[in-house]
Amino acid sequence: MLTVPTVADAQQVVGISVGQFSVVSESSRSTEDVLRANRGFQTFDIGDFDNIVVGGDWTLAFSDYIEAGAGLEFYQRSVSGTPPVDEATTGSSLAVDMTVRTVSVPITARLFPLTRDARVQPYVGGGATIHFWRYTEERVLTVGSFSGQSSAIDQGITAGPVVFGGVRVPVGAVNIGGELRHRASDARLNGPVFDGTTLNLGGISTVATVQFRIP
Repeated sequence: MLTVPTVADAQQVVGISVGQFSVVSESSRSTEDVLRANRGFQTFDIGDFDNIVVGGDWTLAFSDYIEAGAGLEFYQRSVSGTPPVDEATTGSSLAVDMTVRTVSVPITARLFPLTRDARVQPYVGGGATIHFWRYTEERVLTVGSFSGQSSAIDQGITAGPVVFGGVRVPVGAVNIGGELRHRASDARLNGPVFDGTTLNLGGISTVATVQFRIP
């Protein structure tokens, strides 16, 4: 018990991160996934949903080898689909703008094989992430000279596992580093509004990190 610091004595680490979030590919998505389903009548690439992710976290060091804490991450991306060419030539078309947004709360622990006092500090970790998600479709239906607009929105809360690895280098009271993080989670869409019943929120984040050590 004497080797494990109390919460009051444990060193705190506050960090920020920014980087690229790459969504799960089409082939790895369920046939019920709404984005995969939309590919059946819209022209766009699933990779178009790749975008910047920003976040921050707060952890406590419970020994020379372990940190644990929670964070906050934000991601949003809008992609415009276009009707297939053969549909557009018939005089009617349906264009869909899709927006995926997640505000995520990861609860994680990190293990430092070379200790938190090493000059170069590789680490691995994992935990669970709570996702507050929102999915929106803005639709424009054109039939001849007539054009009408409609929108459909669904949102909710889901959770899934997250694993990651990274390395950081202490520079004074600051840690500079990078991290590769993989998360997996599916959101369940409600009702028959969309062409799919699920939305895969998983993907890989590649981020740069800056952390501030607070004694």
